[in-house]
Amino acid sequence: MKDPNDIDFTTLNWVKQELDETLRQARQALEAFVEDQGEKSQLKYCATYLHQVQGTLRMVELYGAAMVIEEMEKVTLALVNGEIKQSDETLEVLVRGLVQMPDYLGRLQGGHRDIPIVLLPLLNDLRACRSEKLLSETALFSPNLATQLPGSAAGASSALPEAAMRVNAGKFRLAFQFGLLKWFKGDDVDGNLGRLIAILDRLRAMSVQIDAQRLWWIS
Repeated sequence: MKDPNDIDFTTLNWVKQELDETLRQARQALEAFVEDQGEKSQLKYCATYLHQVQGTLRMVELYGAAMVIEEMEKVTLALVNGEIKQSDETLEVLVRGLVQMPDYLGRLQGGHRDIPIVLLPLLNDLRACRSEKLLSETALFSPNLATQLPGSAAGASSALPEAAMRVNAGKFRLAFQFGLLKWFKGDDVDGNLGRLIAILDRLRAMSVQIDAQRLWWIS
């Protein structure tokens, strides 16, 4: 099964220029409406461009970005249909979204993951425009913790004596903090990252409870 964080950067590269151009057209249409708020045809153009962008983003499986564009389209259509008031705050949120999205897509193109929680403030500002319930972090990040761990993540069959566990925990904590500090400072990044992973593997191998094994495996 495909990892949801596994972005096909080749496909994104193919459509990035098209996305940027369509977002630019949407922004121009919105700015034209801001200058003459009696001309709702510009809002309709903006909504059409946003719909095109959303479709392309879903096609390349960038669902976090598509979620934001969908909210922007809903706000724009609500303005067109007179379902919400035309306020400076609402128009400002739409402009902010059209400014942020090309930068966000550029970050994805550079190797960052499509994580909706990064866009949560913008998402909630857009939802507030339509008096919709705001999203929480758990609405955007809710991993299935009941998923069975792979065999490689197995822990110990029996618990160590408490005294031995305390000694090992203290030793591993100190080693982890030391390695983390050196990694943070950029000192032998690959080597120290490998040491951190090895420590987490040792902790997992010592653990009996499945929740503890899952914690160290995810870490």
